[in-house]
Order: sequence, then C-alpha cells, then structure tokens
Amino acid sequence: MVPRRSCSLTVCLPSSMLSLAHTLIEKTILAGQIARAVSIYRVDNIVIYLDKPSAKDDAMLMKDLLAYAETPQYLRRYLFPLTKNLRYAGLIPPLRTPHHPLSGADSKFREGFVLKSGEKDSLVDVGLKEPVRCPRPLPLNRRVSMKRVNGTWLPTSREEIQYYWGYQIQMDLKGLGHYLTNANYDYLISTSRLGAPVSQVAKEIRSALLNNHSIVILFGSPDEGLHEILRRSGLDLEQVSDLIVNTVPNQGTETVRTEEALLISLAVFTLIENMDL
Repeated sequence: MVPRRSCSLTVCLPSSMLSLAHTLIEKTILAGQIARAVSIYRVDNIVIYLDKPSAKDDAMLMKDLLAYAETPQYLRRYLFPLTKNLRYAGLIPPLRTPHHPLSGADSKFREGFVLKSGEKDSLVDVGLKEPVRCPRPLPLNRRVSMKRVNGTWLPTSREEIQYYWGYQIQMDLKGLGHYLTNANYDYLISTSRLGAPVSQVAKEIRSALLNNHSIVILFGSPDEGLHEILRRSGLDLEQVSDLIVNTVPNQGTETVRTEEALLISLAVFTLIENMDL
C-alpha cells in the first residue's frame, strides 16, 4: 500500500473554483477531478475558503461532494442521505486509495461505522461480509478507523496508520486571510504566475517538503490571483509566503484554471521531492 507523506500537506482552494461549471452535473464532475488529484498526490487536508460572497453555495457543494468522494463506498449509505447536492454523486470516480479497499480485500486497517454500542463492546461495519465485533464501547452512529490485531478489530487513530488514508476537509467562510491568520503550519507555498519559475526554486521546494512537519499550498481563484484575494484581508502575499512559485511558466493559454493549477503543481512538487538535486 502507498505510504503517507513524511509531512502533512494542505491545499487551500477557493470556493468559486466550481463557478466555471454551470450545471450541477458539471460541478459534480469537477469536484470528482479535484478529489482524484489530491488523492493521487497524497494531500492530507483540503481547506475551502470563501473568496467571494456569491460563491457560498459552491463552497457548501464542494465540501459535500469532496466528503462523499473521500468516504469508502460501503459507508456512504450511513453518512450521506440523498440531498440535492449529491444528486449526481454517482458520477464521481472511485478514489481507490488504501482506505477504499476492494470488496473482500484483506486489510489490516479499515474505516468503519458503529452500528451498535453497549457497555462492553460494539458492532462495526468495516465493509466485510458481516459486521465485526469490537471489544470496546464506541460512539454510536459514528465513523471510526479500525485496526485488526490478532484477529480482533480495535479502534485506532489516523496518526497510527502508516498508509495514505485520504484527506480531511475544512471550510473557512471568513476567507483565506482569516485561515492563514489562525492556522498553524511550518511552511507556506503560494502559486502565482507572478512567482519565481519553478525550475529556479526547485531546491527550496524539495527542502521544504523534506524538512517541514506541515506545509500549506495556496491556490487563487478563476477570477483573481492570490495577491488580490489576500489584499482584501489586509495581507501582503509576499510577506505571508515562504515561497511564491509559478508552476506553469510560459503558459500557452491566457489563464490556467484552478483545477489545472492544482494538478500541475502537485505533480511538479512530487517530482521535485523525489529528485536528487
């Protein structure tokens, strides 16, 4: 199975990211592309920030669709009632991450849902033919991470799982500036066409990925760059960023869409991380 990263990787995405898609079907497909991109490159956290008031509904929609995509298929019926936002969720491609095992696959770790809980034990659906019994009381109707120890399934924390175990989602409706002011991280990389060409700062990127505990990567919106978005919060991108990078130098199109910048940047950073510079 794929190991998790040595550092915690967070991406900050604008709520208006879905705005260029005009129908719910198109927005759902786009959210599925985002979910696949962050999973391919083992992103641990997604922060959805409100970049314009009119995009609040899209923020909620993105959160619902990304959460649905991240949840193992066998748990979705417990956690996601059929709502308007999820009407076309079946269009989202499977992630096939380690916490989305195929039916019947042997796995030491699994995500589960607590069906029954008593004073001494619990009954948990972990995606096998039958629910498993855990010799501990667990919170009823809750999703839990489980570990098989000598044939017995016990609760475990995500930190104990050495494999890439999907992403977690956070939404900040007060904007990117509010998130950056209150978040704890070691290193901040901003993506911008006004930044240094990625080839010129490859060594700095590799060092950051290998030597920091938590890294945040910022992405602008379809309409505005990060300089403009943060300026409204009274912040200067140059001052808050450890590194501002142009991951698509000499782009052949007038603009690079956010979902394109996300996939390109994560691919470039992962390549640099694994190079001998």
